[in-house]
Amino acid sequence: MEKLAIIDMGSNSIRFVVLQINDNKSYSFLYQEKESIRLGQGLTQTGELSDAGMERAMKCLKVYKHIMEVMEIQNCIAVATAAVRNASNGDEFLKRIYAETGVAMTVITGEREAYLGYLGVINTIAMKDFLLFDLGGASVELTLVQEGEPVHSVSIPIGAVTVTEKFNLQGNVDAIALQDCLKFVRKKLLAADWIKNLRLPLVGIGGTARTFAKMDQRTTNYELTKVHNYILPAEHFDALYTEITTRTSANRKKIPGLSSERADLIVAGAAVIKTLFDTAGSPELVVSGCGLREGLFFEYYTSYFHLPAPRFDDILKFSIRNFVGTLGGIVNESHCQQVTHTAGLLFDQLKDLHGYGERERLYLTTAAQLHDVGKIINFYDHARHSAFMIGHAPLYGLTQREQLIVSFIAGFHHGISRKTLRAYRYANMVTAEDWAMVRKLSTFLALAEASDITYEQVVQDIHVTTAENVAVAVITTAPGVAYNAADYEMNQLTKQFKKEFGISLLLVWK
Repeated sequence: MEKLAIIDMGSNSIRFVVLQINDNKSYSFLYQEKESIRLGQGLTQTGELSDAGMERAMKCLKVYKHIMEVMEIQNCIAVATAAVRNASNGDEFLKRIYAETGVAMTVITGEREAYLGYLGVINTIAMKDFLLFDLGGASVELTLVQEGEPVHSVSIPIGAVTVTEKFNLQGNVDAIALQDCLKFVRKKLLAADWIKNLRLPLVGIGGTARTFAKMDQRTTNYELTKVHNYILPAEHFDALYTEITTRTSANRKKIPGLSSERADLIVAGAAVIKTLFDTAGSPELVVSGCGLREGLFFEYYTSYFHLPAPRFDDILKFSIRNFVGTLGGIVNESHCQQVTHTAGLLFDQLKDLHGYGERERLYLTTAAQLHDVGKIINFYDHARHSAFMIGHAPLYGLTQREQLIVSFIAGFHHGISRKTLRAYRYANMVTAEDWAMVRKLSTFLALAEASDITYEQVVQDIHVTTAENVAVAVITTAPGVAYNAADYEMNQLTKQFKKEFGISLLLVWK
């Protein structure tokens, strides 16, 4: 077992996270702390870190050092970004940090900052082609990703803090100052002329991007509060941008989802994102809650286990395995593998009946792998607990809507129940068509679960033939294993099968 602390000291905020790597190669977050230190405040005018900003940072770092001592953490990766990188007294400040806390902090280049943000995104969002930006207090890092690989990357010295100070945007917005700001930002961004007319989605890292997700969620009454992988259409951004830039300073603070600590920086941050939208011609912004810190961790993790690269080929498969690994052996993996196999057989054999494709098959097999995780809360009614856990688990490779669909399928793995349906807080977040799919796929999962009721992996293969009003499932069993219990449990679900698919199900064992 290994514990690792990561400190990310930016121009606006300082973040501290503690992770644990377990002997089974799973990892989990143990602690997180974030403070707004405004380290870059005044940097534009003086070229130096202010005494007040450094004192705020030191106060946090001393607390973090104490937490590391209490948690007996020996290994700490600490990095500083644009504010320290650009300040004339940055090196002196790092020496002071080491002298007073023992934390050895490294200044990373803008290019490395961009690469770490890329690692944080590419390992947690299933996208191949996008324009990635990481907007901080004193810089924005841009990376063009094509076919999953970083093609171009640059760090541009404009950020929410520095642009706010340069154009005095923290109070009531002056229309002329805002137009000057937009012209300035556009000129700076066009240093990376490869961003013009990309027509690719934006993927945004940083507090400004997350704030826009939160504001849009409040505006649209979005029931989930999770911002990672939240999709913000361009027209939604434009509406929020107009609201932000036309309100008075006092009224701006009343916008739902906008925190008071970011209200003075949001105009400048919005101007940068607005310019990116317009210059790149992007249709949407996908918000990432993962970035530099996760990139640092993935580098460390893959090095720790001697993996070939800090990227995972199948991020959903990796995150499923990691999530299950953190549950302390509560999940019987051989049973879940058997249920997944059988559910897949039923899906494939009845494809002509349901008409779904590979994406829907992925929903089913993902639900099958995770259908028992709710046992860690309570064995009784664990299907409902599984649904809730899956809906909120750190699963990567699915959209938020898809993750909810998977959770709903798993929630019905003992059969469709009105009681379970009533318990779904997020039931209205998917369409009626989605619910019809959930009911069909959960029927396959329930049948597969019933087929392994004794945990003996009875079913080896299934071959289905369909006539006008009946589907005949010929089930090949493992040699020497009794199938009576499986036959009884599966037959309890034939009524549900007929209701969902419109034909009867006949089980034939051999």
